[in-house]
Amino acid sequence: MAKSSISLLFVFIIFFVLEKSQAKLAPALYVFGDSTVDAGNNNGIQTYAKYNYLPYGIDYPGGTTGRPTNGRTMADFIALSLGLKAPPPAFLLVNTSTYNACEGFNYASASAGILPESGFKGTLSLGEQVGLFKKTVEEYLPLHLEKSVDVSLHLSKSIFHFVMGVNDYALNFLKKKNSGQPVNEEAFAELLVAKYGEHLTDLYILGARKFVVFDIEAMGCLPSYVNQLKPANSKCVDELNSMVLKFNKKLHLKLTELGRTLPNSVFVIGNNYLHILTLVENPQKYGLKDASNACCVLTPYGTCDSSRVPCNDRDSRVFFDAAHPTEAAYKILANGCFNGVGVCLPINLQQLALL
Repeated sequence: MAKSSISLLFVFIIFFVLEKSQAKLAPALYVFGDSTVDAGNNNGIQTYAKYNYLPYGIDYPGGTTGRPTNGRTMADFIALSLGLKAPPPAFLLVNTSTYNACEGFNYASASAGILPESGFKGTLSLGEQVGLFKKTVEEYLPLHLEKSVDVSLHLSKSIFHFVMGVNDYALNFLKKKNSGQPVNEEAFAELLVAKYGEHLTDLYILGARKFVVFDIEAMGCLPSYVNQLKPANSKCVDELNSMVLKFNKKLHLKLTELGRTLPNSVFVIGNNYLHILTLVENPQKYGLKDASNACCVLTPYGTCDSSRVPCNDRDSRVFFDAAHPTEAAYKILANGCFNGVGVCLPINLQQLALL
């Protein structure tokens, strides 16, 4: 009888642990950003910046979605870690009023920037993404959340994920600089961070409390710039990395300030810069092999050629096209942020979700 009781207790404990491990760590994930985390919003937008064709999505369950990589993005892996489904693109809110996805939405738009003038024509700037989220809060969530769920409580426990800024340099600052217009790196970084802070504050006013904000990747390590500028004594274009570091340092300070001044808010900074730099300089550390070449055959624009077959060793590559990492590279970053040390600071995502 004693053995039987112990066995039943053991089985109960196992089921309890499994149930807890499968439970949602947050009610929803809301994603804002550029092509790093775009889930297909640009499919429903009049813009040239689209990735809804093969070989993009070749490894994604269900095929091509508009994600600018071979499979899942960082946001997808973060959602899975939180026990959530990957947030669907927010353009479904506009086009499908009955779409029910209260585990979050993805507002990211490939080739978009913090500043409206930075992105490709038609893409959703950060301000426009925040505007669409405001519509979500005011018109969608009250109708689709269970009646017992308070919208403000739902938002305060949800995770808000951001990756933004590289297009403000690639499609705005560098264009002006290369055309001979007077530009100032420090002043531009100040402008971007100030505008970023305003939008984060807008989201706080709407109910967001838990923020994970990734800084700009090591832009000078992207194949698009390395192949074009061919640095002689470095694997990366150091000048470009130095440029975005000015932004990243100011962003870190801004997030610390916001966390201090906005009551009950928590801001976590994600080290996207260090992630790409480390992968390029030492891919073997993470089980990858090629950090120099894009996996797919490139068009003159650095995107994948739809008529050509990509590489077979996608799990060992850092970059899928000239500007976007592979699913394998995104998974390393997402997992490190979720339960690692040093990737996301001052706490990891798992710790943030449990607050």
